[in-house]
Order: sequence, then structure tokens, then C-alpha cells
Amino acid sequence: MKDWLMHYWTKTRKILLVSKVWITLKKISTDSRGICTEGYFQCANDTLCVAQNQICDGESNCPMGTDEEDCDDEHDDDYWDHLYRKRPVAEHDDWNGDNCSFHYTGKCICRKLDLLCDYKNFEKAPDDLPHVNINILDFTGNNFRNLSQESLMSIPDSIEKLILSHCSIIEVQEKTFVHLGNMKNLHLDNNHVKALPPDMFPETSRLNILSLMYNDISKIDAKAFMNLGYLYELDLRGNKISRIDITSLEPLKNLAILYLQNNQITHLKSYSFPQMSLQQLSLMENKIQKIDIAAFSHLIHLKSLFLSNNKLTIVKNSTFSNLKKLEALTLNNNFIKTIEHGVFKDVTNLQSLRLEGNQLRYLDKSVLEALINLRTIYFDRFEMCSSAQHVRNCYPKGDGISSQEHMLANPILRTCVWVMGVIGCTGNIIVLLGRHFAPTNNVVHSLYLKNLALSDLLMGVYLFIIASEDQYYRGVYLSYQYIWRHSYICKLCGFLSTLSCESSVLILSLVTWDRFISVTQPLARKQPSRKTAAITLILLWCFATLVALIPLSNLTRDYFGDEFYGNNGVCLSLHIHEPFSMGWQYSATMFILLNTLALIFISYAYMRMINEIRASGVACRSTRQSQDGDKVAKRFGIIVFTDCLCWVPVILVKLVAFSGKPIPQDLYAWLAIFVLPINSALNPVLYTLTTTIFKKQMRKIYNSCWHKKRSEQHHAGSESGFSLSFGVFPIGSSTRRLFGSRRTHSTSLTASRNSWKRSTAV
Repeated sequence: MKDWLMHYWTKTRKILLVSKVWITLKKISTDSRGICTEGYFQCANDTLCVAQNQICDGESNCPMGTDEEDCDDEHDDDYWDHLYRKRPVAEHDDWNGDNCSFHYTGKCICRKLDLLCDYKNFEKAPDDLPHVNINILDFTGNNFRNLSQESLMSIPDSIEKLILSHCSIIEVQEKTFVHLGNMKNLHLDNNHVKALPPDMFPETSRLNILSLMYNDISKIDAKAFMNLGYLYELDLRGNKISRIDITSLEPLKNLAILYLQNNQITHLKSYSFPQMSLQQLSLMENKIQKIDIAAFSHLIHLKSLFLSNNKLTIVKNSTFSNLKKLEALTLNNNFIKTIEHGVFKDVTNLQSLRLEGNQLRYLDKSVLEALINLRTIYFDRFEMCSSAQHVRNCYPKGDGISSQEHMLANPILRTCVWVMGVIGCTGNIIVLLGRHFAPTNNVVHSLYLKNLALSDLLMGVYLFIIASEDQYYRGVYLSYQYIWRHSYICKLCGFLSTLSCESSVLILSLVTWDRFISVTQPLARKQPSRKTAAITLILLWCFATLVALIPLSNLTRDYFGDEFYGNNGVCLSLHIHEPFSMGWQYSATMFILLNTLALIFISYAYMRMINEIRASGVACRSTRQSQDGDKVAKRFGIIVFTDCLCWVPVILVKLVAFSGKPIPQDLYAWLAIFVLPINSALNPVLYTLTTTIFKKQMRKIYNSCWHKKRSEQHHAGSESGFSLSFGVFPIGSSTRRLFGSRRTHSTSLTASRNSWKRSTAV
């Protein structure tokens, strides 16, 4: 006990010291040269330094709010804005459809310089197309099937944009577009093309954008893109391409944007791409498992590289060699466990890096130190921002429970953890003391409830430890989060919370079973002995202890990892934000399967008991008994309601998390700090403090204490009167008796006795 007090006294002193240092750092945060220290960034047009976690957090900390500027990732936004831009036809939606710039009387709709021939059931281009300068010719939704030079012969060579989307095209023949040398945009997306033939385009081709997305292309001829030296953007996403043919891309010297996402590429070999002017390359949503050294080394002009949603497990040194102009790199949603230390030494101009959705749990600072121009970085967990304190904007800022600054980020949660801890500890201690000292007729039931109170008390102890550790790490949590989450105290907290939850569930089920048999079969069942009840409780405690200890065993480290309890700042194995983290099946069994079975049994048992009580109330003639039955039924209903209030939200949120839907971060915090400990706080009230027997016992103890006090007061007064009536006075060490007449003495004695009796009865 002395060591424990000394431990927390030392922590308290450290808290005060850290608070003072933190306040000073927030105001100054500069070194001797006046430069912001690591993890702090200077406000624009000011000497004030602001912590990384305060930048782009929605609150202004710099003069004029400059810390909330430049928060958007322009590289990411530009990519998605360009990818999902308007269709070519939609660019002229504001044009009047009746205002045609040339003479035309055919089936298509003329809109200034656009000719809209969509969904006309054409099998080839109609012969009545005017040979004038047409901006957009839209054949969307027709039925061309076999696309050849003959089927498009009537299209004027002055056409700029040709749209053949959703035209059920199966085959494209050679020289199909050979007479359309002035065409700049060609859209062949959403068809059934399986292969691209050679020599599709003329030598004079001025094609600028070619869209072949969402076809069935698995093979591209080496000469398919011949004569496309002016091509700027090539869209091949959503096909079945399994490898990149360097020879087919060689003619595309001026290609700047290449979309190869959502294909079946598994391996990027060295020098997979030829020398070209490529600036944006998307390989997202493939099946890439391996990237050889120097795979992109010929792409010296590349600015954005998207490798997310693949199957990478390691990123090796020299993977991005020669990419000196690279500004944005996405590696998110892979299976990356390892990033070698020198992997980013060739991309020092990188400004945006995405690493979330991987299996990284720790990243050494040296891995990112070469990225001196990095402005925005994304992780799964805010704790990993400690590896990138030189980066101005690091996401996420928190996980709903903790933030880069505090272990408990929400001030309301900080208050709730103390309140719930006080309620849980106080109520359960009262139950333990009350049931220990107060006599009871049902010794077995009282033993069950004492063990339930002990189980719930552990949750209160857990909350107090979390609250005190939050105070200890206040303001500097990011720097110490790894040490805390892997500490023995955090493991103890995880053990206590799990032990409390599981033992409480098991004992509640045992109490429910005891009541259920007593109500439904009062004569057929023999009350278990104290010894039998004690053995049952010991077995339940052993099972719950085993469940809580297994994740801490070295024998199970390969399955649980070293963060089963340290997955979050409050050391809870609920695992909602990362539902499939190591040991997720075990967590699901505890919080879903076991709790669901217990809840179903408890709900069923109490509903049966309520029906039995109401049926007996209707059968009996006594109104008093009927009213008592209604009260018991109401109490049982409240018990079921509170159990559902605690367990149902946890079960539902876990199931939603497993379905893949995102869970609000704040919800996780409230589940951990408020919802989960509800039973521990309410069980003493429901099972003991509000019961009739307990209230009678407390009233009896109170009355006994009150009567004793009053009795002592009256006893002192009676002794004084008794002495006077007998004429007893202390004189020195002797006593003098003064006797009056016999009648007076007798009357006085009788009065004194009557007075004594009255004072005893009060």
C-alpha cells in the first residue's frame, strides 16, 4: 500500500511538472536560435509556434487563423476531381437544344455544334450526318457490336469528340479510325472489347484523350497505340490486363495521365514503363504483390503515383528510384508490414503520403526523415504521428477516445470516467459491507450478490486507473502513447476490464438461474448449499480469469500480438475501429457470442418469471399480494432493460463494424467509458440497494443506532433522578444517604422505575 501511494505521489509531482513545461512549450516552443522545435510549426507572419496536433484541427491557434489554412490535400483532390469530371456531353448542358449551328434534319438532336445520337438503335453511323465542323458526336447506347472503318465511314473527318460508350461493341478492327485524323477525344468505354488490334489510328492522328475503361481488354497489341504521339490521357481502368507491355506504351511519348486501376496486374518488373512524359499514374485496385527495384525509374517526370488497394506486404529500397519530381504517393489499403529505411531517399520532393489501411503499427522516424518537403501524411492511427513530427499536417488527429494531446480527448469523457468510477466503487463497496455485516435468511443468494458486487468493483478500479493515467499523460500523450499502451499497467487495465465484464455476465446469469428456478419451480427444487454455491462461483471466477489472462500469455502471442489490450488508449479489447485486428475472433466471442447468449437467457428467464408472478397475482384473492407481484414484475423489467442498455449497443456496434461500415469515432469513446460500465454502476442499485430487505436492514441499523443514542441520553437523566430520589450525594470518597418519610421514598422509587421503563421503550 505504501509503495502504491508513493507511486501515485511521484506521478502527481510529474503531472505538475509536465503541465508547467507543456504550458511553457505552448507559449515558446523554440530553440536557442528562435526556430520551432520538432513537432511545432511557426505561424505565418508571426513568431508563435503551434503544435502539430493543433494544425488543421478546426480551432484557430495562430493569429488570423493561419494554422487552419492550406489544410486540403490538393494532389488527392485534383486526382478525384479529374477522374469523376463531367461527361463530354454534359459540358454543354447550358446550350439551347433548338439552336443548331448548321443545317440538319436527321434523327439526332442538334445542339449548336453538338450532335446527340444517343439511344437511337443505330448499328452503324447514319448516312445523313452533315460534313461540317462537329464538336461532339454522341452515339451512347446504340448497337454497333463490330466496329470497323465501314461502320464509321459517314462520320465527317472534322469531328473533335466521338463518344461510343455503352454500344455493345465486341470487336474493334484494324484501321477503324484511320479517316478520323482530326479527332481529339475518343470514348469507347463500357463495352465488351477483349483485344486492341494494331494500326487503329492514322499517322496524322491528333488524338488527345482515349478512354477504354470498363471493357474486357486482356491483350493489347504492340502496335495498338501506334501513331498516338499526341495522346495526353489514356484510361484503361476496369479491364482484365494482367501485365504491362512496355512495347505497346513506347509510342506514347507525350502521355501525361495513365489510368490502369482495377485490372489484374500482380507484378511490376524492373523498368516496366518506357521513357515517357507521364505525370500521373494510377495502379489502384489491382492485385500487385511485388514491385521490383527501379520499376518506375524511366518515369522521371512523374508527379503522382497511386498504388492503393493492392496486396503489397513490403516496400523495398530503390522502389521509387529516380522519381525526383514525385509529389503524391498513395500506399494505403495494402497489407504492408515493413517499409525499409531508405525507401524514400529518392523522393525528397514528396508532399503527400498515404499509409493508412495497412498492417503498420510502428514506423521508425528514420524512415520518413528524408521527406523534408512532406506536408500531409495519413496513418490508420494517430499514435503513428509521433514518427512524423516534422510533417505539418498528420492524420488522424485522434481515435475518438484519445488525441495527440490527451489520453481522454473529450472533457466530458474525462469527467464521466471519474463519475462512473466513483459510482461503481462506492455502490459495490456498500453492497459488500452491507451484506457482510447485515444478517440474511438467504445465505446463498447473498453470496451470489457479494461476488457480483466484487466483479463490478473491478470495473470501478479499472476506471480509476484510466482516469489517473489520463491525468499523468495530459498534454504529452503522443510522446508516451507507445510506452503506455505496451506497459504492464495497461495490460492490467485490460485484464481487469475483461475479468469484470465476463465474471459479471456469468454471475448475473447464475443469479438469474437461481431466481428463475425459485419462481417457476418453488417446490421441486432444493436450495443449493453454501458449499455448492461457493464451488460454482469459484469455477465461474476461474473461467473468467482464464479468459482475461489468455491474451497476455507468451504462448498465444502469435495469435493476439502485443496490442490486444493496448489497441487503444483505454486498454479495452473491444476493437471497433479495427474489427479484424489480431485476435478479433476472440474479441467477437467475448463481446458478441457470450453476451448475446447471456442476454437471451436473462431476458427469457425474467419474462417467464414476470408471467408466473402475474398469473399468481390474478389467481390469489389478496390485493396486497397482487400489488407486491406487480412491484416485483416491474423490478424484473427494469433489470432486463438495463442489461439490454449495456449489452445491446456493444453487440450491434461490433456487428456493424464487422460489416465494414465506418463507426463514428465518438461512439467508440462513449461505449468504452460510459455504456460498458453501466451494469457495474447499476447492479448494486438493482440487486441490493433498492430491495425491500436491504432497506429494512438499513432502517433497522439506523433505528438501532438512533435508539441507542436516545437510550444513553435518557439513561443518564434517569440515573440523576434516581440518585436524587434516593438522596445519594457523593461527598469525598463516601456517599451520604438522606431518607425521607417511608411514603415519600416509596413514591419516588415507583416514579423512578416507571421513568426507566418509558426511556427503554422509546
